[in-house]
Amino acid sequence: MKSNIEVTGIWKVVHRDKNGKIKSVEEFKNLITNEGLDYLLNAGVHGSTQISAWYFAPFTAAHTPAAGDTYASPGYTEATSEISEAARQEWAEGASSGQSVTNSTAATITAATSVTIYGAGIVGGGSAPTTKGNTAGGGTLLASGQFSSSKSLTSGETLDLTYTLSASSS
Repeated sequence: MKSNIEVTGIWKVVHRDKNGKIKSVEEFKNLITNEGLDYLLNAGVHGSTQISAWYFAPFTAAHTPAAGDTYASPGYTEATSEISEAARQEWAEGASSGQSVTNSTAATITAATSVTIYGAGIVGGGSAPTTKGNTAGGGTLLASGQFSSSKSLTSGETLDLTYTLSASSS
């Protein structure tokens, strides 16, 4: 008997103008990093310390996520001063149901200036997980995804981010 386990991440991105009107909606699968897979195995099976909060890290340059990307070396430049929020927005996921976890209420990032967002990562743990742009704190890059098309925002426009992490066995 053979069993395969698949871990999949799916993003939903809603781009809104400054009046709240939807400009685009996109859903796509992403990469779970090797660092993220190791974390899931260590925290879920080995008994390592669990990361209790995860955060969205939107990035401002085209980057094709790679399995070897890490928190310390994510391969992208995170949006910092280009977005209004003082800290990374939390991925406030609920309990697992049907082998999936998701944030049922989208996290919103707001453009402080004109900016193009190409994708985002899910980060957590370490010494400064809420600090935009932090890569030195020893955290974990769980997943990373590049949007199918970049999102050009002007000041006041928003991106609503929803992320679903699922596991299945076949």
